[in-house]
Amino acid sequence: MDAKTLATIVLVSSMFLSVIFFVIMKLLSRKSQQDGTQDIYKSYEQYAEDGSLKSKFMIKFNALMQDSYLAYNRVPLLRGYIQKIRKRLQAIHSYDEFTMRRETMKIVFYTLGIIAAYTLVLLLMNHDITFLFMLFLGALVVNGMLIDTFVHKVEDRLLVQLRDLNKDVRHHYHQHGMVEVAILEASESSSYEASLHAKKIHDVLVSSKPIESLGAYYEKAPNRFLKAFAGMSFLVKEYGDKIVKNGSLYLDNLNKLTGEINLEILKRSRLNYLFKGLTVIAVTPIIFTKPIEIWARERFPAMDEFYSSKFGFITKIVIFAIILLSYVLLKKMQDQQEGTYVAKVKKRHWEKTVLKWRGIKWLVDRLVPAKLTAEHFKVSRLLKDANAGFPMDWHYLHRLVLSVLFSVTLLVSFATMHTITVKNVLEAPTKNDSMFGRMSSQELQEAQSTTDFDRKIIEQLKGVSKNSLHDKIVQMVKQDQKVANNDTLLNSTTQRILAKINKIDAEYFKWWEILISLLMGWVGYQGPYWLLLFQKKMRQMDMQNEVDQFHTIIAMLSEIDRVSVEVILEWMERFASIFKAPLHKCVMNYESGALKALEQLKLDAPFTPLVRTVEKLQLAVERIPVKQAFDDLESERAYNFEQRKHNYDRTIDSKAGWGQMIGFAPMYAVIFLYVVFPFVYMSIQQMGTYYEQLHKL
Repeated sequence: MDAKTLATIVLVSSMFLSVIFFVIMKLLSRKSQQDGTQDIYKSYEQYAEDGSLKSKFMIKFNALMQDSYLAYNRVPLLRGYIQKIRKRLQAIHSYDEFTMRRETMKIVFYTLGIIAAYTLVLLLMNHDITFLFMLFLGALVVNGMLIDTFVHKVEDRLLVQLRDLNKDVRHHYHQHGMVEVAILEASESSSYEASLHAKKIHDVLVSSKPIESLGAYYEKAPNRFLKAFAGMSFLVKEYGDKIVKNGSLYLDNLNKLTGEINLEILKRSRLNYLFKGLTVIAVTPIIFTKPIEIWARERFPAMDEFYSSKFGFITKIVIFAIILLSYVLLKKMQDQQEGTYVAKVKKRHWEKTVLKWRGIKWLVDRLVPAKLTAEHFKVSRLLKDANAGFPMDWHYLHRLVLSVLFSVTLLVSFATMHTITVKNVLEAPTKNDSMFGRMSSQELQEAQSTTDFDRKIIEQLKGVSKNSLHDKIVQMVKQDQKVANNDTLLNSTTQRILAKINKIDAEYFKWWEILISLLMGWVGYQGPYWLLLFQKKMRQMDMQNEVDQFHTIIAMLSEIDRVSVEVILEWMERFASIFKAPLHKCVMNYESGALKALEQLKLDAPFTPLVRTVEKLQLAVERIPVKQAFDDLESERAYNFEQRKHNYDRTIDSKAGWGQMIGFAPMYAVIFLYVVFPFVYMSIQQMGTYYEQLHKL
């Protein structure tokens, strides 16, 4: 199948699938109006008439998005894809179903459209099986990258809107002096996403059960700043405002919260700027491997032999492994989602299922270090520091599975390389050792005839013993009268066929190939452990920043007369990302003993600046008031804020340095492994052949 045929099939298939999706959408749209979903459309029409959608074009566009959402959710493959994107947006658009559906379908259409165009363009370039496999995995990588990009844009937009919302609340609070009225009026003039959350917070404040409503909002709020804004507004409404050194306590806390939001916006914008394009640069070499190969084959005919050999095959695998590893590391470094470092409880059904198998369970139990040993403590501490979110036996199951996967993959790769070599011996045109450069069409035809002649003889010699192999080859070659009458040609033909047979016989699993496979299995076994170390390193860069955020929260709460250490811990947990798990444990154990719970927090999170903060909280439990325990925070506020900005800059610069090194690694690998190394390798081989011919003269 040539490239034109493949491209035609793909284009026809795409058109066919597009028509099918369009028909499904129309049929399901009609069906939905008949089976009880008319209420949805009536609600949507009312939503449009209220002024949320201004132009007729936008009304039609949003109607199309709603229809598409309903229709495509009934297609099995698309349903899971849509729901995956919806979950990423659900926290931000949790109070407006129509907007959530519209934004979800916009991302779906953008990502699928870009991936389809990317795939079609590359399929037109080549239809090699290896290239198609790399193209498929590359499409998965691009898909994840696009989804992250679109979702991050929505998150960044909400942060900017929240900053503007704080300014509006401040303005209206000056006018009315009532928190709930100020938030309601600010919501009417705010941008869309922030307005939704402001109205929800207003509903919480005027609710008959505000504490329960506030707890429910905490569960749905998309970021810690909205949680802090809601909680601060609730405390001021519940206990009243008061005049502090800088004026109103509520307005002063709004200023501090706005400062935190501004720092987060600057951090995200700088990271986006510094990492902008790095992921694309890391993935792009997948596209250029085939064009480079075509160019090298045309310009340097000797390179054709390398790209068709087993070394060319293993080079492609190594390059793609580097690309995939770079993408994973960049994604972990650039991930800015709320709760990135939180230990999440995930339903990993396959681990639970696999560990029910007795043989696997027995093997994993042998791998897990015994309790009360240094190794067990070391791995347990690493899982905690990296906030992996899964138990130790799952970690060793991951290591076992990845080890077996790497070993088997490399064994299959070696088997494939042996197959490629045998296929090249039997089918590739037989090139004369004295010939350099590209063969003409006549020479290529003669070389292919020689290959066909040799292949027929080799196939007939299967099972012949080594002792009688030479005589048998001579006997069969002599059947060709042209060769039989020329002793020189007979001898060279015999030696050539014998060399091919020896080369084919040499293509079996060597001991060093098995050793390399085992070594790669060891690398796979260590991979999850190394990834945890990398995640711990990235996590440590943000620890100080989070402790500084805790200090801002404590400074806001310490001015409230009735605040307690338990309330401060609850707020710290709500605002935490890296230290969320130990803080949650401390809050749960606080009722059974405050000092004991705080002492356990120091053991669970042994980060020195946090330990100092916890020690002050211990003093505030029984001995001195909270405000007195943290009286130095306000006096050193300006210095601490500048120190935080410096820490932010240092952390971002460190991540940027690592990111640039990792992002450009695939490009360097392609240039060196796919261009420089093959050129040097084939040059050395040709030089050896050249000197060998000189010695024969």
